[in-house]
Amino acid sequence: MNDVVADVLRDEIARKLLWTLLGIFSAAGLGLIVNWAWRGKSQGHSRMSTRFAVEVLILAAIFVPAYLGGAWVLGTAVVLGCLCAAELYGTFESGGDTPYKLSGILIGLGFMFYGYASPGVLGWAFPAVFALYWVLRVAAGSSATSLLARMKRTCFGVIYPFMCLAFFVEIGTMEAGFGYVVLFYGLAEINDSAAYLVGSSFGRHKIFPRLSPKKTVEGVAGGIAITVALAFALRFAVPGFSALQLIGAGLLIPVAGLGGDLCASRLKRRVGVKDYGEAIPTQGGVLDVYDAFIFVAPVFYYYLQLIGA
Repeated sequence: MNDVVADVLRDEIARKLLWTLLGIFSAAGLGLIVNWAWRGKSQGHSRMSTRFAVEVLILAAIFVPAYLGGAWVLGTAVVLGCLCAAELYGTFESGGDTPYKLSGILIGLGFMFYGYASPGVLGWAFPAVFALYWVLRVAAGSSATSLLARMKRTCFGVIYPFMCLAFFVEIGTMEAGFGYVVLFYGLAEINDSAAYLVGSSFGRHKIFPRLSPKKTVEGVAGGIAITVALAFALRFAVPGFSALQLIGAGLLIPVAGLGGDLCASRLKRRVGVKDYGEAIPTQGGVLDVYDAFIFVAPVFYYYLQLIGA
């Protein structure tokens, strides 16, 4: 694909993305109004309205750099990685752990820049570092202050968020990277918002009461169903995907996003905090907002490898 054709395709995807987002937010707003009329406006509904407004900025923080490509994607990942790592390591410290914060951030940035300079290296580096983390986890035992325990927590921060975000950089700098980012991040956000909307409105049965008390069976199931359905609304971003591949992405991304959210929740519950921070209104810290996106990035990367995209 030559540069002129790639630019035209990217602009076409951006145009359709804007119209799609307008349609999705309009439908969500209409649903919110109907719910107000049916059940009456509550504090939760007011919070939901603010959440939708903030969501626009959250989406732009990823989609705009992905459209610009190259160093913009890397720069965004670097900023997100440092902010999220600071929140994560700070949470660890609140729980009595003592990770090597500066070392973890520098090593994480090193992997990010190395992955940017050498596409494909993350495919084997990520499993290797993940295996190292589990070796440290087993060797450290229940200790919170030993050398191995500190290395374990430091290594976790290298993997999540830095190495996971390095996959976002890898995907975003592919030839069809903008479209791939639109699909996987779009579906992750659709699932998160849909699960929140359905769960807040109709949720009755808790699915993970200890780990994530607000999550309900109705919210999770509704989020997955809506995500699979709306995957076809984002088909313009990945014209080479078959219907089956779209359905696969629509099922995989919500499950991976849920896994990331539960992992983040487990860490917070362990320390006894509600959010990683207070940087973003109604949603907590930066890591609270992008936890699913960060977790989904490597999963979607390997999915692309699996289907030969």
